[in-house]
Amino acid sequence: MGSKTKRLRELIARPGMILRPGIYDSLTAKLAEKTGFEWVLLTGYGVSGAMLGRPDVGLLSFGEILQKAREVCNTVDIPVVVDVDTGYGNAVNVFRTTQEMIWAGAAAIQIEDQVWPKRCGHMFGKQIISTEEMTGKIRAATDAKNGIDPEVVIGARTDARSVSGFEEVLKRGKAYAGAGADYIYVETPKSLKEIEKLVKEIKAPITFNIIEGGKTPSFNFDDLEKLGVKILSLPLTTLYAATKAVMDVLEIMKNAKKVEEWEHLTIPWPEFNELIGLPMIKEMEKKYIPKEILKKMYKRT
Repeated sequence: MGSKTKRLRELIARPGMILRPGIYDSLTAKLAEKTGFEWVLLTGYGVSGAMLGRPDVGLLSFGEILQKAREVCNTVDIPVVVDVDTGYGNAVNVFRTTQEMIWAGAAAIQIEDQVWPKRCGHMFGKQIISTEEMTGKIRAATDAKNGIDPEVVIGARTDARSVSGFEEVLKRGKAYAGAGADYIYVETPKSLKEIEKLVKEIKAPITFNIIEGGKTPSFNFDDLEKLGVKILSLPLTTLYAATKAVMDVLEIMKNAKKVEEWEHLTIPWPEFNELIGLPMIKEMEKKYIPKEILKKMYKRT
């Protein structure tokens, strides 16, 4: 575990801005790793949408995201950041949530200052807890990780921009950094001027997200890097792309007469099996299973 947390801290410490793709299961995590991304965010919205088929409005439980974290962290060798929403309760709950996520393999967790049940940061109807309550959660998370792996990264998100305004974001960002957060995640900043001020005044790396069709303007990535933004999250691109691809192929399948009509939209059977590790399984079979059993298994009929 320690190697992943160390790599994550080295990654954040490197000059320049880092893109952080959102994933929602083991397959999307594996695809991100294969593509060359050095870390991923297990997004609560993505898991809720893909696993429950429901919107990100606090329906996803602690046990469900914990199980998904175990699955993903055991699939890839790159660091995984787990979105734990509000921590599923008060600061005492956050303490346990942090422990469990680290034991599951998370290199970082990200907690937010919404009232539970929370909702996607780009939706209306959000409420936030007090600064004092949130700083207590950050301290609890920090104490919990220090008892297991002090290198684990704690991210603190604030949804104050669309609830109480930009000045409240600044106040909270400074308080959260002072409480021990390793980076500050600001939901839905409105302008480059706001982002510039966040980077200058908050003594911690600044992060936010861009969602296709969401509330954050579609800023140019080069402009964000010049301003000093450390992490840009793209949490839902994989989910939305997969959804569109599946819908497109299903539309063709409805009226098709043969596989060739949609085959160009799919990955070939051998290529997918290789991607998910079938060659490794075959090597393990050769290593551990007696030859006479293998001959029976692979006997051609």
